[in-house]
Amino acid sequence: MVKKRVEAESPDPFVQAASQALGWASRHRLLIATVVVLCLAGAAAVWGWFSHKGAYNRESGLAFSQALRVYHGIDPSTHEGIDAAVKAFREVVRRYPNSLWASLAHLYLGRCYELEGEHAKAEGELATGVQGIKNKEFFFPQWLVALTGIQDPQKGIEDLKACLKQENPFLEPYLRYNLALLYQERGDIKDAVKTLEDLRGRFPSSPFAQEAARLLEVLK
Repeated sequence: MVKKRVEAESPDPFVQAASQALGWASRHRLLIATVVVLCLAGAAAVWGWFSHKGAYNRESGLAFSQALRVYHGIDPSTHEGIDAAVKAFREVVRRYPNSLWASLAHLYLGRCYELEGEHAKAEGELATGVQGIKNKEFFFPQWLVALTGIQDPQKGIEDLKACLKQENPFLEPYLRYNLALLYQERGDIKDAVKTLEDLRGRFPSSPFAQEAARLLEVLK
């Protein structure tokens, strides 16, 4: 009787690959354990960094909002409260030097010094703040105009009018308020009053409309 030849089955590629992988893992257990530990440590570090950054931004934003509240409490006629505002903004800069809020604090410090008539200090603070927010499209234009206003009030007025022609509702209340301040700086009270009244009429719910109302009480 002729025996049938039994053909050997070819090995399953998946089983073969799995077997090879297990063999490699068995021979390199220490290396694999080290890689896993490093990956976990890296993930923990990234999570910790993002957690710290989030807390840093929240705390710095809160500190700035508190300083801004002090700033808005300054008496427009006597300027009483400026020292407290300066101290509050300085604290933001000291505690959170790497935040966007520190740059904004420098800008408002410039405003405080401007109210006190210390134009050299105002220009320095505004320049520092503008440098810190130069890549923030919603913040940069109006503060650049504010810096120009300190350096050359007439050029500041022209720049503000040019910005207003762009019809940006986000910036317009702020720009109009600062235009009134520059008119006041130049001694043109009539145009300052007209600009403030336009601001109140166009944007009655804006915080700058409230500031305009306070300033009108002084100018009228």
